[in-house]
Amino acid sequence: MNEYRALAKVAAVGLMTGLAGLLSSQAAHADDTLLPALAGSDTAIILGGTTEPTPSTAFAQTAEDVYLHALGFDGGATASTVCDMVATDPCSAPLQVLTTPELIQQGPSSLTAADDVTLAVENEFNANPGAFDAEHPLAIFGYSQSATAESIAMTQLEAAGIPSQDLHFVFIGDPSLADTGTWPNIVTDLDGIFGTSLTNTLLTAFGIDGVLGNVTPDNLYPTTVYTLAGDGVADFQPDFTKGGLLDPLFNLFYRHVEYLGLTPTQVADATTTTDNLLTEVNISDNINNNDAWLSAVFEHGAANSGLLESVINSLDLYLTNSY
Repeated sequence: MNEYRALAKVAAVGLMTGLAGLLSSQAAHADDTLLPALAGSDTAIILGGTTEPTPSTAFAQTAEDVYLHALGFDGGATASTVCDMVATDPCSAPLQVLTTPELIQQGPSSLTAADDVTLAVENEFNANPGAFDAEHPLAIFGYSQSATAESIAMTQLEAAGIPSQDLHFVFIGDPSLADTGTWPNIVTDLDGIFGTSLTNTLLTAFGIDGVLGNVTPDNLYPTTVYTLAGDGVADFQPDFTKGGLLDPLFNLFYRHVEYLGLTPTQVADATTTTDNLLTEVNISDNINNNDAWLSAVFEHGAANSGLLESVINSLDLYLTNSY
């Protein structure tokens, strides 16, 4: 009888250990489906990337059609109406465009944009008390530099008392991804090529030092990050490991531009990994890259979202230390 009891105990311990392992694996697992995280959301603040300070209507609607729609935003709507926020005050369309600097000097630009995002979210909550909750989160969309700014803003928003479940961030081409992104990895990589002194000089000269080491948090607000394989910004480290500095530099101007030229079908060809509050959607590179690049630039807002304004302001900052 004692032998049977011992065997039963061993079996029970084994079962409990197996269940514990299964449960713990849910913290970081791969999957091929996206949960409708924005199914109750009908308001999104839209920001552009570097040289895109004021996203165009085409930009905002493409962000919704290709990325927010997949998460159930606005009842699965596409091509919702767009409005431009006055400073950081909310406006009256589902897709609300926020103007931020988006300068070539990403350090000061990202820090300014982070403050703008924080104020815009606070103004949205003050103007619409009770409108946002776990079932109806406010969506905040960021591309490249603005994903960095919004990552910085998360800490400010938590300090301001904005509940975690009331927001959902959606990023494309995020430079602040911990394992693969540019900002957490570039210093070590460049140190190996140029040495510490020259690396510091170069990064400071290009106005990048203010965002070095920045990482998108996985424990503050629910965040979905879309990354196209080979993107030299969000996939900086794999690109650098594969081909040295030239690979991510080339893909900064090529693969990184393609996000707005992708189709929903192409974006759906992805592997989804969840770690705490961070969901990464890794998009397959099984696409026509030239078509995606041309579509992004000439049809979907990559080149007509304030390019000239950003370049002029970047020159002002370089020449006068102000913008």
